[in-house]
Amino acid sequence: MLGPRIGIIGSDLSHGSSITPKALQWAEEVGRLIAERGGLVISGGRGGVMEAVSKGAKQAGGLVVGIMPSMETSEANPYVDVVITTGLGGVRNMLTVRTSDAVIMIAGGGGTLNELTVAHHLKPTVVLEGTGGWSDRIRSAAIDGEYLDERREYKLHFAQDPAAAVNLAFDLVSQKTDKT
Repeated sequence: MLGPRIGIIGSDLSHGSSITPKALQWAEEVGRLIAERGGLVISGGRGGVMEAVSKGAKQAGGLVVGIMPSMETSEANPYVDVVITTGLGGVRNMLTVRTSDAVIMIAGGGGTLNELTVAHHLKPTVVLEGTGGWSDRIRSAAIDGEYLDERREYKLHFAQDPAAAVNLAFDLVSQKTDKT
């Protein structure tokens, strides 16, 4: 049986976005660590952070699911095992989050920020700081550095390295499972 389904949200290199080499290296390490712990990697299945995390998971013998915004399986990165085409464009962000037991945010632009706003109240969410994009800006924009809205019900969690992010995601899934 597979362990937790860990969703990865992050930059994809489209629309002129850029990703630092550090972010790609850390994404690959996150994928590897999830696979080594028996987790399933879920992402948008395309390039950038999604491809790096998929590569890391595959190199460690893990299973990778890509939930595509288009109906084209050919758009999936070469490390995706299960390609789910949706034809939903950015609306597929909801599927990526809802399919996951926890979410890890790495770098990210506007699409990733959208995924974060969907995830924060549905699933335990870990932000990997030090990877650029919204991952490095969201804490300063958050209320009390932890919440996306004034209700202060759904806390964001932060990690400063790949191992801490994966450990925290697995711990949060375990805590949630213990409560049900």
